[in-house]
Amino acid sequence: MTPPSLDTGTATADELADVVVDPRLRARRIAVRRDVGRRRLHRLIVLVVVAALALTTVIVVKSPVLDVDEIAVNGARASDAAAVTDAAGIDIGSALLLADLEAAQRSIEALPWIEEATVTRDLPGGLVIDVIERTPSAVVASGASAVLVDPDGHVLAAADPATYPAAVAAFPPFVRVVADPAPDAAALPGPGGRVAPTLLDAIGIAERLRGNPANVVAAVHLSPSLRLELAGGGIVDFGDGDGIDAKIDAFRTIHARVDQTCIAVLDLRVPTRPVLTRDEPCS
Repeated sequence: MTPPSLDTGTATADELADVVVDPRLRARRIAVRRDVGRRRLHRLIVLVVVAALALTTVIVVKSPVLDVDEIAVNGARASDAAAVTDAAGIDIGSALLLADLEAAQRSIEALPWIEEATVTRDLPGGLVIDVIERTPSAVVASGASAVLVDPDGHVLAAADPATYPAAVAAFPPFVRVVADPAPDAAALPGPGGRVAPTLLDAIGIAERLRGNPANVVAAVHLSPSLRLELAGGGIVDFGDGDGIDAKIDAFRTIHARVDQTCIAVLDLRVPTRPVLTRDEPCS
């Protein structure tokens, strides 16, 4: 077969290549070009789809339909619900899907009364805050300063019954833990802080004796020994914190069975051998 004649002065490189290149190689080149075109088209389609999804996401997230319309607070009894909402930092009308729930939770748990908080979305426009509050246990006094604390020593509020929330005012009277000798009043932290760990055992004792026997113990002192100050006068000497459960049980038993008149000292350093001393003269 005689190859076609070409005017090499006007023929393109591709035309020349098509004449001299083997037909199989030419078919391969065409296939490669088509494959490159298909890949370009695929990338273009992907970019268009991603852009469309991004635009749709922005429209949905910013839609007034998904704004925060209502914030519900559950479990807040001693805490002020408005304070919990403020601490969350999520405003009515803000984008619900963009709300930082973990940051809101951390901020709420920084409130003095809050032990644990959970913040969840309630689509289409609700935000739900569930809180678990700390339980008040005792009053810690230092000089003229006193604070209400939970069993772990977290300071919940100033120890002023007149300012207690209704849920706390209904509790039996709190027993005071007195740090003797009284340190600087500034040593007691404010709400949200925590008292010294050395007070935790005494706080536990004060909590246990708050309601049983009721209103009998006025204060728990740490120095010069661990002792109870009785509301009716007199003291109960526990010595140290060893065997404290047996000492508390002995105190409850003796209180229920023995005349409380004119008690000076009830020595329970050895709870199985109590010694009771009364004031003289006793009338």
